Amino acid sequence: CTNMGVHQVTDTPELRPNCVYVIPPDQELVIEGDCVHARDFAEPRGLRAPVDVFFRSVAAGRGDGMAVVLTGAGADGSIGVKAIHEGGGVVFAQEPSEAEFSAMPQNAIATGVVSFIAPIAGLAERITEVAKSKEAVRSLDEDDTANDLRRIIAFLRTRTGHDFSSYKRATVMRRVLRRMQVCRIDNPAEYAELVRSTPEEAQELFGDLLISVTQFFRDEDSYKALAQKAIQRIIEQVGDDGVRAWSVGCATGEEAYSLAILFLEEAERRKVKVPIQVFASDLDEGALGTAREGRYPRTIEADVSAERLEHYFIDEGTHYRVRKELRDVVLFASHSVLKEPPFMRLDLISCRNLMIYLERSLQEQLLTLFHYGLNPHGVLFLGSAETADSSDCFSSLDRLARIYQAIPQTRRHMPTLPQSGPFPAHGSKDGAPEHHRDRHRAPMEQHTEALEQAAPPSVLVDARHQ
Repeated sequence: CTNMGVHQVTDTPELRPNCVYVIPPDQELVIEGDCVHARDFAEPRGLRAPVDVFFRSVAAGRGDGMAVVLTGAGADGSIGVKAIHEGGGVVFAQEPSEAEFSAMPQNAIATGVVSFIAPIAGLAERITEVAKSKEAVRSLDEDDTANDLRRIIAFLRTRTGHDFSSYKRATVMRRVLRRMQVCRIDNPAEYAELVRSTPEEAQELFGDLLISVTQFFRDEDSYKALAQKAIQRIIEQVGDDGVRAWSVGCATGEEAYSLAILFLEEAERRKVKVPIQVFASDLDEGALGTAREGRYPRTIEADVSAERLEHYFIDEGTHYRVRKELRDVVLFASHSVLKEPPFMRLDLISCRNLMIYLERSLQEQLLTLFHYGLNPHGVLFLGSAETADSSDCFSSLDRLARIYQAIPQTRRHMPTLPQSGPFPAHGSKDGAPEHHRDRHRAPMEQHTEALEQAAPPSVLVDARHQ
């Protein structure tokens, strides 16, 4: 009941203020520039997720939008709200106890990206406050906020132990502005003080900076190319160690399980028994908890074929759970790719949509680190907006799919970790701090000395207990 104009979308009308646009029967909506477009469903009935499709298009086309999930059955929208959040938007959900059908808001809330949960009357107030804060934040001058941003990053490092100074400034600023909108603060200096004085807010911002949009078989054509140009060869030439792969920044695990499925399918196709191990790492303990549980909403039906769902998942009614044979292939671990040594003797590294957030110099360091962890001719799989073309460590297997092959090198040294922790600076004979001379010493020597200074006592025991 409203005085605003209400329009059912029949073609591609241009969006106008103070209008309500309603989805037509048997079609889905997507945002295209300043227009909203109605189109026929690509999926059969029962596998459709029109809310997810719409939210994803909003995130891709409009960036920092708002998403509101109200009463409804099922889990539609629970994947799309992650995309809204990653784009810098704010997500709202109706209080489930007030909703006629509580499943949709409950599934959205379970993602961990909902900032406001309230009855509808309360949501209206919160939306108004966030809209006003958004307008105030948009008027901020970037140069004036640079110093406050540096302070926020410094406070965050003190609170969490993780340094985001090498992340692209635009990425960090987008996350900071999102948190400012949620906190209804329009002054960066005031928000910096909040991060300094409130451990909870520092953790919230840390979580925002780690959030990544992931899904099963993201960029489906790239996964098809990976199966044909890399997975087949890896299984065909598998050695005594079996297959070893690493999913970097695995978030809630979808891409790690996708890689495992490709390896299992190829081994089954060749009728061979091959030990397969996919290491999957991330900094976000909450996301790793979801990944280890291996339980996903029914909306994954849009990304996973019916055959794969039947073969690798158990239908639990409201959710799908990965089967034991798939779960056993993947090992999840908390690991910082910028601070800790890489996994080794790898046939494949998948690092998708992490490097786009890092400065170019850090990207080059990561590529060197990945090369060190890969076997000769090992494969690197990047995201659609990332590239290793400028690196002398990799050659292209499929440039469009972002699949690269390691170039064997005669000398292999452990590269310096991009953000290795600071160690006590012992003075040398000439008075210069020892760490200034590290670049002239062997990596193993640096490593041993670092262990002596910073690590607890340890012993190394071989298979014969020596």
